[in-house]
Amino acid sequence: MAASLSRVVRYAFAAVALAGAYFCFVFARASYLFQQDTAASVPAAVRLAPYDGSYVARLAGWQPDKKIGLLHRAVELNPFDADSWIQLGLAAEMEQRDTAAAERYYLQASKVDRMFLPRWTLTNFYFRQERSSEFFLWAKASLQITPYPADPVFAQMWLMSQDPQRIAACVPDRPGILLQYASFLANAHQYEFVAPVVKRLTIATTGRNPVEYGRDDQIGPLEDRLLAAGDVEPALEIWKSLNQARWIALAAPTPAHPITNGDFRVPLFEHGFDWQFLNSSGLTVEQAPDQHSLRIAFSGDEAEHCVLLQEYVPLDPNRAYRLSWTAEASGLESPSGITWQVHPIGEEKQISLVAGDLLSGPEGTWDFQSPNGSKLSLLTLEYTRPAGQVRANGSVVLQQVSMQER
Repeated sequence: MAASLSRVVRYAFAAVALAGAYFCFVFARASYLFQQDTAASVPAAVRLAPYDGSYVARLAGWQPDKKIGLLHRAVELNPFDADSWIQLGLAAEMEQRDTAAAERYYLQASKVDRMFLPRWTLTNFYFRQERSSEFFLWAKASLQITPYPADPVFAQMWLMSQDPQRIAACVPDRPGILLQYASFLANAHQYEFVAPVVKRLTIATTGRNPVEYGRDDQIGPLEDRLLAAGDVEPALEIWKSLNQARWIALAAPTPAHPITNGDFRVPLFEHGFDWQFLNSSGLTVEQAPDQHSLRIAFSGDEAEHCVLLQEYVPLDPNRAYRLSWTAEASGLESPSGITWQVHPIGEEKQISLVAGDLLSGPEGTWDFQSPNGSKLSLLTLEYTRPAGQVRANGSVVLQQVSMQER
């Protein structure tokens, strides 16, 4: 009796093992056919594994005449198949012109999958339907989690509405998204709306390293673009936000005191309202913050004319100003060909102002009248080889540069 029972058990185990091996083979074969992804292999995979929703969903792509039925079968087999719900929505919207059904399918996809694709699908759907409230709801939801560049979302938002406050309210306080939106606005020349976005960025990253959030490679160049375009007010607001958040150590300039970092104590940011050195062959610029100085060395191989140093300065139009500086030269004599110049920004006919030679005395001053039609100018220190002289070979050290209204 015991021996018979033992044989039965062994036969049962053998049968189970054979069945397991058979089904493993079937599933392996089905997987192989599915991965081939051809018009013949996918139907064969479905025949071997008819209850695998992903196989049925893929078959819908190969059999467009049966697509709707196959997609319905796919979501019956796997209700969490968001892609198939979306495909049903697209078919209802684009082919059957049934927007109500399409909306139901898209919303179902968003319920079973809270990732980016269903949200972005609904954003596009409501954009096409021109349903503003729902569009902004899902655009905001998309921006909250998108791992992709967000410019397409921003572009749709501005096409749907030209209300910058409404759009800004839908942009979440994700540092990466805020940084992208600031760049998007600048690229669209919507400069007046950039400053509040940068302020939000600095607040959202409190206590973090600003270099990691675009201070040097994105916000700094963005400041330069604003200033080059003559948009001094938003540039000043951005500068204030950077200073308040301790992203930079330089306070915002004012028309009464337009020069920042005039004693060279703070390492050059080289953007915005700080000094910028334009890399030129034959020139070397070295800052010594502990000595409050900036040294410019000429090799003798520099260009006959070049800009040595520059800084954007906000000036009240048509006002009297005095520029003062202290300079020491080595190997250079007056006339050195080095002069301060003021170039108005934003005027169609720019008439630059030129000071006397930098080395005309140990402590130089220059009194001038600010340009009449501009609130922003570019202060430059430029070199032009004097007629009859060889190129400069020596150095000049600036220790103090200041500008005040008189």
